[in-house]
Amino acid sequence: MSAADAASSLWIALFCTLLPCLCAVEQRARAGEGSRTSRLGISIPMRDGKSLAADVLLPAPEGEFPTVFIHTPYNRQYGDTPLPDELLARELLDRDHYAYVIVDWRGFFGSKAAAKGVGKLDHGRDGHDVVEWIARQPWSNGKVGTWGISAVGAVQYRTAIEQPEHLTCIVPASANIGFPYEQFYYGGVPQLYYLKVMETAGHEVGKLVRDHPVNGEFWRAMDGTFDRGRIDLPALFVTGWFDTHPHLKIDTYRQIRAKGKRHYDDMKLIIGPWLHTRIGKPEQGALSFPEAEDYVARQTLKFYDFWLRGDKDSGWRAMPTVQYFQMGSNEWKMADDWPPPTKTLLYYLRSGRRLDREPPHREGHDTYVSDPADPTPTVGGNLIELARARMKVPIGPQDLSKRVERRKDVLSFTTDVLSNDLEVAGSVKVKLYASSDCDDTDFAVRLSEVYPDGRSMLVADGIQRLRFCGSLEDPQLREAGEIHEVTVTLPPTAQTFLANHRLRISVSSSNYPQYEVNPNIGRRRLFGPKKRVATNRIYHDEAHPSAVLLPVAGDERERKKQ
Repeated sequence: MSAADAASSLWIALFCTLLPCLCAVEQRARAGEGSRTSRLGISIPMRDGKSLAADVLLPAPEGEFPTVFIHTPYNRQYGDTPLPDELLARELLDRDHYAYVIVDWRGFFGSKAAAKGVGKLDHGRDGHDVVEWIARQPWSNGKVGTWGISAVGAVQYRTAIEQPEHLTCIVPASANIGFPYEQFYYGGVPQLYYLKVMETAGHEVGKLVRDHPVNGEFWRAMDGTFDRGRIDLPALFVTGWFDTHPHLKIDTYRQIRAKGKRHYDDMKLIIGPWLHTRIGKPEQGALSFPEAEDYVARQTLKFYDFWLRGDKDSGWRAMPTVQYFQMGSNEWKMADDWPPPTKTLLYYLRSGRRLDREPPHREGHDTYVSDPADPTPTVGGNLIELARARMKVPIGPQDLSKRVERRKDVLSFTTDVLSNDLEVAGSVKVKLYASSDCDDTDFAVRLSEVYPDGRSMLVADGIQRLRFCGSLEDPQLREAGEIHEVTVTLPPTAQTFLANHRLRISVSSSNYPQYEVNPNIGRRRLFGPKKRVATNRIYHDEAHPSAVLLPVAGDERERKKQ
């Protein structure tokens, strides 16, 4: 299978998988109020003679309007009347000034027949044809913007790569471009939960992924099928700290912006405290962020007003390049890029399960036993809401104190009570000096904030497979008992650890089912055991100063007080 064919297979599988979830969050409103006009179930012709099913919502029977185009695999008619996702059902739904065109993907719902007799589907090419069809309509002012989350976000990249003349701007939310290795593996560990969701929906992409466990030529070819340089137009990128793969969404923004020539300064990024399918909602996991409610809707309307309606007073030009939500202090921050300028603050792992600013001296190590038959459970994290109902896994920020940190196979290291707020913004790294009596194992790390009432709320988590600790391209099995430097890089976040709270990291060798459990047997033998209990050690002495590396903002004198 070629890289292009493999990418196409993954494209269909990934986004068909999310369909039940995202259909469930679509909102509806009454069409045809006042002088508004709805044209439902029309056909839009494609260049190959096929047609796509679409609904058109117009502000009035007559006039020329800018258009928001939503190209969806999630059924344009979920309910009595078509309307896009909840973000457009509130402030963003400006029915008085914008036309909306909602189109079913070829091969999906109303456009199912358009796939008959067609080989590989090209949704980007179809998107191009829809944009140009819109521009030819008497009710169009010739300016088209796109919008949507997840698959409806990712298809915007494909449409933009086709460079339709009248595509003016895009708003891809919760969507990265391409299929990089890190979308399926984290630190060399298969993202089992992510794969299980796809397989549950009947898409056997797991074999394709598992056949390529190394970040090599296959994944470079997969990711190289998308030409970032052809996406040079105003763009508003959106993701969340608890989105799936937020680092890849941020990388997409940075890659496309770096290639931009005419519109480098017109590409901006919003990062909120959101899960993949809960952008704009206050409740996220076990926490609530009312300060972030509907924020994207308001900013997107400013973006559209500026680029599609020509409203120079919309306030968009004054907005910074990056807007991100600082959890803990629960406030919006502005920056010229991501990550913002920070300095690295080290907290060292110490005896007594402490995190301390002073490095260790003559201390030693902590030991735990990891049994693959009884893995440490996943409690919260960057997971898709769809899978929660099927796999019974809590998502987003959750309390780790009972189900995770009380286990014997987990080592938790905690700071003293903080005397001042500690503002973290970026990717936290945890450098562990570790050994195992097995030639391969995993090291899973969770970062949490400990509240005065004892809750230990997850901020971010990551994992690293020992054989990949030197390179994701050249895995090497290790000698049992040898001490290795293992760095676990956590997903990006922005978290203020509040005064009177504490910061904690928890180290184990599994986080199941988010990540596949390592059987702890690297050199497999035909008649040997299929799993092995591992005895793993984390060292903290003068020669092996395991530490948490925090990207922090604020005054250095304040940091020294911590």
